Amino acid sequence: MKILAATAASAALLVPAAAHARPADVPAPVSNPTPAPVIVTAAPDSGFDWGAAGVGAGATGGLVLIAAGGFAAAYRVRARVAR
Repeated sequence: MKILAATAASAALLVPAAAHARPADVPAPVSNPTPAPVIVTAAPDSGFDWGAAGVGAGATGGLVLIAAGGFAAAYRVRARVAR
């Protein structure tokens, strides 16, 4: 039971905390009704997001370590009971 509680507690640390929203600063109304032109430039897209791949790999590695720890703990408990 202690192992299950420890595994659940360590898994809970991986869950991100909820973000707190703040109201946006609303600028005062502009006396000039004509908006300024907006120039949009787009960066060339390589098709693969390395940042997202790194986050996914890190999360997967963490889950593998947690699962391996749980299996190792369960194996030790079974080995003690069998003796």
